[in-house]
Amino acid sequence: MAIKSRLLERRYATHAQPMSELNITPLIDVLLVLLVMLILSIPIATNSIEIDLPNGREVGPESQQIALVVTEGGAVLWDGEPVDRPTLEARLALAATAEDAPVIRFEPEANASYNDSVQVINLVDDANISNFAFAGAHQYRTFDAE
Repeated sequence: MAIKSRLLERRYATHAQPMSELNITPLIDVLLVLLVMLILSIPIATNSIEIDLPNGREVGPESQQIALVVTEGGAVLWDGEPVDRPTLEARLALAATAEDAPVIRFEPEANASYNDSVQVINLVDDANISNFAFAGAHQYRTFDAE
């Protein structure tokens, strides 16, 4: 019994057949290079907040300082005295126009409402106070669960 090979029976065409599938490998390579170039050309997004930094002038004890405190209950204290919003606006306007402008030291209590604090800061900004300081922030630098 003889074993016949199929390869011997196969007939090969002598003329070339047209290629029926597309070679998309070069197309994918070009697209990947373009994608990398696009990613590299996009600038890095930077978020910035404009803040006026101190000009090197130190505030000494001889300059007047006013403590502005926001309590947990939402009350605003001007040097320990509770004030309402119109009174606060009037006092801030007076402080902004004073010849020797006092330093407004903003110190919210630890559990004061963020919204109340932001509203007070916006009032200070609207009054164009140039001497404004966040005081007492050092006491919140650690968040221990004591």
